[in-house]
Amino acid sequence: MNRPSKWALVTGASKGIGKATAELLAENGWGVLLVARDARALEQNAQAIAENGGQARWVAADLTRAEEVQKLRHFVQETKVPLRIVVFNAGLARIGNIMEMPVETWRELFELNVFSQVAVTQALVPLLKTPAHLVFINSVAGQAVFPQWGAYAASKFALRALADTLRLELAEQNIKVTSIFPSSTDTPLHDSLGLDWDRSKMLKPQDVAKAVWAAVSADEGVLLKEISVESAKGLF
Repeated sequence: MNRPSKWALVTGASKGIGKATAELLAENGWGVLLVARDARALEQNAQAIAENGGQARWVAADLTRAEEVQKLRHFVQETKVPLRIVVFNAGLARIGNIMEMPVETWRELFELNVFSQVAVTQALVPLLKTPAHLVFINSVAGQAVFPQWGAYAASKFALRALADTLRLELAEQNIKVTSIFPSSTDTPLHDSLGLDWDRSKMLKPQDVAKAVWAAVSADEGVLLKEISVESAKGLF
């Protein structure tokens, strides 16, 4: 099998939106580098992609740890994969009233949802083959605020500002930047929140993956800066 001439790296690729995005990219001829903490899930996902005719590699890494980000950078350098797309999907949600949520929980949210994204950007952008594309999976909470979701929304508004600034700073390097804003999506992220929501009304991970593909497959002269993806069934 020939090695793909273009590779995409997807964080949070063990499940949910990240897994669906990696699968769709592989179906469209991209080599995919899967990144998450769960090595077993990554290995299984990479094997499934290979069985479907695609090519995938994986790196287990906790992106909130500086040494793990450097491990990822070294892997990309040593394997010399022609990396052109990075999909920033790893994220965390916590809910609660602002007056009651401990500052430590805020720090936990910002460590993964913001600071790790900065660290990965700084580590990988110098290694990209241009033209290149950064895609940040944000949230409807990066566009509007809701009771109980203040800390999460704050981290997502910060992520939006990060993407908006990178779009300006990297344009001359021929690197596009897109933010995707999905409404509630049926992923394992909701399992830990204890919310009694009707998941049949939520988006599916594949819906968000298609938005990523729309952004990265657009003509070279076209930039989809922001894409909002909402359930037609009305759940925020």
